Amino acid sequence: MAEILDSREICGSIEKTIKEEIVYLPKLCLASISVGEDFSANVYQLSQEKVAETLGIKYLSINLAADISFDEFKEEIDKLNSDTGVTGIILNKPFFPLWKDVEVFSLIDVKKDVEGMHPINLGKFFIGNNQLGCSVDSMGVSTVGVVSPTVCSVVSLIKITKVSLRGKKVTIIGFSSLIGKPLALFLGDELATVSITHIATYQAGNLEDYVKGADIVISAVGKPHLIKGEWIKKGAVVIDVGTGEKNGKLTGDVEFSKARENASYITPVPGGIGRLTTMCLFHNLVVIAKNIL
Repeated sequence: MAEILDSREICGSIEKTIKEEIVYLPKLCLASISVGEDFSANVYQLSQEKVAETLGIKYLSINLAADISFDEFKEEIDKLNSDTGVTGIILNKPFFPLWKDVEVFSLIDVKKDVEGMHPINLGKFFIGNNQLGCSVDSMGVSTVGVVSPTVCSVVSLIKITKVSLRGKKVTIIGFSSLIGKPLALFLGDELATVSITHIATYQAGNLEDYVKGADIVISAVGKPHLIKGEWIKKGAVVIDVGTGEKNGKLTGDVEFSKARENASYITPVPGGIGRLTTMCLFHNLVVIAKNIL
């Protein structure tokens, strides 16, 4: 029976650090933008708002119409870029399907990119975690530069297990620029053997094989119970990043109960990676504020 990965201790440590550091900074403000209605985005924004209140940080929740034009969207971002009272900006996916990530995230002032998704910040991370100012500490939390909060959260939870990544087979389900791609790069730098799977893997009927062979499974799709419990290898570490709605309840990508019978460590949904990701987001906000000064 797998041990539940508990992020409360890490969250507490990050919260303490943030509260100590913001005393010496101007009033911080996070602007969080969503387009249309999306269950996962709404859950994430609610978590952001709660953590902001706990930390004493101003929070602006900006919900734009699903049919907003790209030019209108750009105008909204430009306003926030020029607003000196806004420290950081996060754009919560999904966006309009025809919008390209590179076009959307390029709109944010790189100095206000709290999620590390501006091409400049991604470039620094992709070239090398420790070469151009992007690094994480022993718990996986960004210390210099801005690294995706979700990537930091996943790395933090893996480090809790004390499982060495060197030579381990890691299967990532999801190929997004926000999670799958940067996470694969980071884990590759740790000398893990990484396989990235996606919709084509599933359609070809090969997803089960990749999951079954993995020492570490990381799923970030948002499709409830996509990953069957019996696919999990004995002793594997399972990190469930996905959030979706099933029967009116927040549910992860992995069949938790069955997967727990095989795994050595596993994250629940809810109660797993969510709050940690939000804490890492606000830690990035502090990093941004310190770099601006």
